[in-house]
Amino acid sequence: MTERARLRDDVGWWTRLRAEAYRRRTPLFASLELTRRCNLRCRHCYLGNQSEQHRRAGLERDTASVLRSLDEWADAGVLSLLITGGDPMIRSDFPDVYRHAAELGMFIIVFCDGILVNDRIIEVFREYPPRKVEISIYGATAETYERVTRAPGSHARAWAGIRRLLDNGVRVALKTMLLTLNARELDAMAAQARAAGCAFRYDAAVFPCLGDASTGPLDYRLAPEAVVEQDFATEERRRKWIHAVRNASQRPETESLYPCCAGATMFHADAEGNIYPCLMAGRYRYTMGGRRFEEVWRTDLAEIRHKKRTVSDTSFTGGLRGVCSHCPAFNDLETGDEQRESEYMKRIAALRFAAVSALEKEGNCDDESTAHPGNPPG
Repeated sequence: MTERARLRDDVGWWTRLRAEAYRRRTPLFASLELTRRCNLRCRHCYLGNQSEQHRRAGLERDTASVLRSLDEWADAGVLSLLITGGDPMIRSDFPDVYRHAAELGMFIIVFCDGILVNDRIIEVFREYPPRKVEISIYGATAETYERVTRAPGSHARAWAGIRRLLDNGVRVALKTMLLTLNARELDAMAAQARAAGCAFRYDAAVFPCLGDASTGPLDYRLAPEAVVEQDFATEERRRKWIHAVRNASQRPETESLYPCCAGATMFHADAEGNIYPCLMAGRYRYTMGGRRFEEVWRTDLAEIRHKKRTVSDTSFTGGLRGVCSHCPAFNDLETGDEQRESEYMKRIAALRFAAVSALEKEGNCDDESTAHPGNPPG
């Protein structure tokens, strides 16, 4: 095993580093939106109308600008990079951007749909293996998948890309958005992932579009009761949510509105050069204005760390902290107020907490069964 691979898999080392970076407010994690363009037209997508994204292609940063940013991020301390989109592979310079980041020593995760994998991408992945490639699947059947993506033939092409990556030794993880259109196929999608040897997760948190906050994606939300039914449908899922609640109860509460890593150890850069504490925190959008990244990190991106919570009766306090799948940035996107939760998200949190409480009361969650770390599904 190479030293790089050993460090990648040494969870204890990584946990210690993250804690120290948080204490020092050092940017370890960067999310790079290389483009908002995609080859699919998913009904629930938070980027909105793809025709508009393709019209804006000329506003995307060029290769040289992206590479300069990567250099500055590495100088500031970034070790982990997410390359996302849209589908980042739609840009012909994706292999060049990926290679540059890898040669800077970054651990790289790529989010894509798998369809655009080509020879150049396989070549650079073989030379510099990514930490993983996460691919979204939208149904176990072609009919369901393509009802979501609105792209005929996309199901077969996605699986061809998945198999090609796996055949070349790339670590692939699969995921799905849980929607009214595909919920009945969740177990089948999980089974397909297992058969392919891939980790699998789902997310039921559908939110309005970024930018214009249009609510079209919300038409595909499952009812809160249906979401929580899936959350507790298997022993593994129950165990993870129980662990999440117990873990949250052991953490001291804070007055910080954003006690997460946004602006503390992570940031997001969009395709047009704007920078944010995280992808969803659109209220905190900053332009570089010719400044170096370190200056923007030290000044603008620190703003979110000073925001204080002024509302106490929320899903972000007490035991409910462990069952949320939303945050103040999501609140802002849906309600226009960072501290005002939608009734939908409050209902999901309450139902999850009630389900965990019932399991604890029944004695169905001993210490051994909840000792496995990990994020809750979704």
